[in-house]
Amino acid sequence: MAEVTNICGVAVYLAPDAGSDLTDRILAMPGVELGAASGEHRLALTVIDTPASLAIDQIAAMHRLPGVVAASLIFHAFDALDDEDVVECDAAECCGGPCQNSGAHARPSVD
Repeated sequence: MAEVTNICGVAVYLAPDAGSDLTDRILAMPGVELGAASGEHRLALTVIDTPASLAIDQIAAMHRLPGVVAASLIFHAFDALDDEDVVECDAAECCGGPCQNSGAHARPSVD
């Protein structure tokens, strides 16, 4: 089965008196990328699973760092395969009955 990427968008708020190296420490975590920054105290990050760590573990770790006021999950998705690798299916086939998924009905192609 092909792999999917777990993608998390995270808003991080830093304390006004947080050390100047805190942002660098956060960005040094595996799977963490800076999307945007607003001043010195607000960060918009993308966090993905890596072979060494899960995104949720990185989010929890940054939340525990001294100087981090909050690290909140604001977006979550699994980035599936390229369009050519995806086969569309109907809701019954996807969910096996009444649909439990309000998103798109797609599954990896089986070769």
